Amino acid sequence: MSKKTSKKEAKKTFKKSISDAALKKINRKLISTKNALENQVEDLSLQVKKLGKKSGKKALKLFNELDANYHRKLVDLQDEFEERLASLSSMQDKVVELMTEKVTTTKSATAKLSKPVKPTKTKPKSTPQPKAAIKTATIASINSIGPVMQKKLAEKGITTLDDIANTPKDKIQILKQFENERGFSTWEGQAKTLLADS
Repeated sequence: MSKKTSKKEAKKTFKKSISDAALKKINRKLISTKNALENQVEDLSLQVKKLGKKSGKKALKLFNELDANYHRKLVDLQDEFEERLASLSSMQDKVVELMTEKVTTTKSATAKLSKPVKPTKTKPKSTPQPKAAIKTATIASINSIGPVMQKKLAEKGITTLDDIANTPKDKIQILKQFENERGFSTWEGQAKTLLADS
């Protein structure tokens, strides 16, 4: 069984490497053709510029024709590349289809040779559903307190909702340092609400 699968895998990788090599070859050809065309355009552009000094209209006409030819050639190359890519992909589809047909025929042949097994009737056991985790509210649950603000508050010793909702006398001055922060005026009310909910 493992030899068959390894042979199949080897065939697949071999065919894939062939298709990859074909794509790389096409890509190299397109790149070299593109580079050659660009070099020709540059050379001809220089010649046109030289001619432009002598006769502007004629040179401009030649330049426009050259540019149009260049773009036509690029479009033709792109179309050719897409056609080859499509044929390669259709070839790969045919190979995959043939491989699946062979696999199904071998499976059906082995199924005919083996004795049918009678299915036993068993009732599926029901598994208990896990209980949803209860999410506890923290100071990060308060709107306008993000991770950075939470870290700043923790550095000052304010780490719980109770520290904000029922601020101890020793932490009142510490909390007042954050008066200018966004949403500070709502922190106490939100903390009390979150404490009441939990």
